Amino acid sequence: MNTTPFGPYQLQELLGRGGMGEVYRAYDTRTDRVVALKVLPHHMAQDTVFQHRFRRESQAAASLNDPHVVPIHGFGEIDGRLYLDMRLIEGKTLGDILADRERPIGPELAVTVVEQVGMALDAAHQAGLIHRDVKPSNILLTGQEFAYLIDFGLARTAGEKGMTTAGSTLGTLAYMAPERFDGGQSDPRSDVYALTCVLFEALTGSRPYPADSLEQQIAGHMVSAPPRPSEFDPTLAAFDDVIARGLAKKPGQRYQTGADLAAAARRALNAPVRTGGRSGRHSARRAPTGRRTRPSRRVLAVTSAVVLVAALGTFGVLELTGKPDSSDTRQAGVASSTVPPDPSVIPGAMASIAQTVPADIREKGTLVIGVNVPYAPNEFKDANGDIVGFDVDLMNAITRTLGLKPVYRETAFEAIIPSVRAQDFNVGMSSFTDTAERESAVDFVTYFEAGTLWAQRPGSSVDPANACGLRVGVAYSAIQETEEIPALSDACVAAGLPPIDKVVYVRQDDLTKALIAGEVDAMAADSPVTGFAVKTSGGALEEAGEVTDPQPYGWPVVKGSALSESLRQALEHLMKTGEYRTIATMWGVEKGLIDESVINGAGR
Repeated sequence: MNTTPFGPYQLQELLGRGGMGEVYRAYDTRTDRVVALKVLPHHMAQDTVFQHRFRRESQAAASLNDPHVVPIHGFGEIDGRLYLDMRLIEGKTLGDILADRERPIGPELAVTVVEQVGMALDAAHQAGLIHRDVKPSNILLTGQEFAYLIDFGLARTAGEKGMTTAGSTLGTLAYMAPERFDGGQSDPRSDVYALTCVLFEALTGSRPYPADSLEQQIAGHMVSAPPRPSEFDPTLAAFDDVIARGLAKKPGQRYQTGADLAAAARRALNAPVRTGGRSGRHSARRAPTGRRTRPSRRVLAVTSAVVLVAALGTFGVLELTGKPDSSDTRQAGVASSTVPPDPSVIPGAMASIAQTVPADIREKGTLVIGVNVPYAPNEFKDANGDIVGFDVDLMNAITRTLGLKPVYRETAFEAIIPSVRAQDFNVGMSSFTDTAERESAVDFVTYFEAGTLWAQRPGSSVDPANACGLRVGVAYSAIQETEEIPALSDACVAAGLPPIDKVVYVRQDDLTKALIAGEVDAMAADSPVTGFAVKTSGGALEEAGEVTDPQPYGWPVVKGSALSESLRQALEHLMKTGEYRTIATMWGVEKGLIDESVINGAGR
C-alpha cells in the first residue's frame, strides 16, 4: 500500500474531505494501530485564537466517555498542521445512507438513532460542550446500527461566542436553530433542535425546511411553522407533536435534553396510528414502501417555498417570485395570513391605481425593471438562478397592484440610471440611495431607508470613526465607495494620519467573503446588507459601530414620467394593507421601513 508520512503516522487512504479538513485512514507507528486521522487546513494552525480553542476543546472532547462518541486518542500539531487521532469506525454516515436509499430509513431505526445520538449530546452538554453541527453527515452508523456522533470540530464551550474559522461558515443552515441566525447565544437546546431536524429527515426523507436559496432556508427556521411528518406519511401522525416541540422557535419551549427528545420519539413510535378517519392499531414501525414519499404540491407551497407565504395576506408565494400563480398557492397564502387587510382600504383601490399607469406601459402589460445583483438581502440570485430578495418581493407586489407583470433585466449597477433615462428600462431597482446628484438625472420614488454599517471579524477592534490606515472593503459604485470612505480618508490625511486603503469589489458577496478570509480589515455597506451578512456568517462576522447617516432608497424613473406617481400610490396601498411591513419583516429589514413614500426625497 502506498503511504505518505505525517510525523509518526503513515497516511494510507483519504476517507473524506470537508471545510474543516481531511480525514485519512492512517497507521500509527507508535501504537501499532490503524486510526482515523483528521488533518486541519494550514491556515487554522496560524490562527492563534483557533489553535488555543482547538486544543482546549479537543481535550474536553477526548474526556467524553459516552459509547456513542468516537474516542479521541490524541491531538496536536505536525508540520504546521493541527490533527486529531480518533478510533477508526467502519460504517456509513446517515447522510450517505439517506442519499443512497432515496427514501426514509423507517421510524424504528430513526428513533433508535436519535436515542443513541441524544445520549452522546447529553454527555457532551454535561461536560460543557455544544456540538453546533449535528446533521446526518456527522452521524456514523455501523453495520449493526450502532450510532456515533462524530466531528466535534465545531464544538465550543457553553456560554462562549462562536469561533471564527477563517472563512468557513460554522454549522449547516438546514439544521441550525433560529437563535443562531438571530444573534442569540447557542446552548444545548440548539443541538436538540438540530437533532429534531435529523429525526424529521430520517422519518420523511426530506429536510424540515427544504429550500433552494439562503434566505428561504433562514426564514424557514426563524418564522415558518414546524412541518408535520404526517403530511409525508399518515402513519407518522404520532410524530407531529414531537417535531413541533423539538423545532419550537424559543429554546425554552423545546425538549431540554437529548434524552427528553428520544423518549418522546419512542412514545410516538409505540403509539396507535389512526388514518383516514378510521381507528386502528397499525404500528408506526411500518416502513413506507416504494419511492421516497413526497408532500403534496400544496404542502410544498406552505412549508418549503418560502415563509413569506406565512403572512402575505392577499397574494401567494408564486406571485411574490414573479411566477404564474395557482389556486393552491393563493389559497395557502390567504389561509396563512396573519396580517389582515385594513378594513378602510377601498376594494377598488387597486383598479384606480392601475389606471394611473402611463398608457404605453399599461397596454404592454409589463414593467421592465433594471436590476444589479448580488446585494443580499435586497436583490440576489438563489440556487436556481432566480433573482430574489426584499426589493424583488416588494416590486412583485407593486406590479401586481398596478396590474402589470414584472420583467427583470440584469445589468451593471452604474448602467441602470442611464438605461432608465434612455427608456430601455421603465424603472430601476438596486438599492439606490436617493441623492440630489442622482435626482438631476432621474426621479426617485422612495420606499425604504438605510444607512451605512461596518462589519469586522470577531476579536477585531475596528472603529469606523477612526479607521485611518485600515484596509476597508466596499462595493463598486455604492455610496460607501464614491462618497463616504473617500471623505473619511481625506479627514485622516488632513489630521496627518495615513489614509484609508479603500479596496473595491464588484460583487458584494465577494466583499463579504474577503472580509471573512482576512483580506480586508473591515467592510462598509448599506445597513441591511451588512446586517444580513453578519446574521448569515455563523459567527464569522460581527457589526462594528452603529448605523450612520440613514438616507432613503428610491426607485429611479425617467424624469417627469407619470409612472413615479403610480409607483408611489401602489406602495402607499401596500402600506395600508400591511403587506409592505410583512415583506420587510420576512427579510429581517423592518428597521428600514418608512411611513410615507415621496417623489424625490433626497436628504443630501
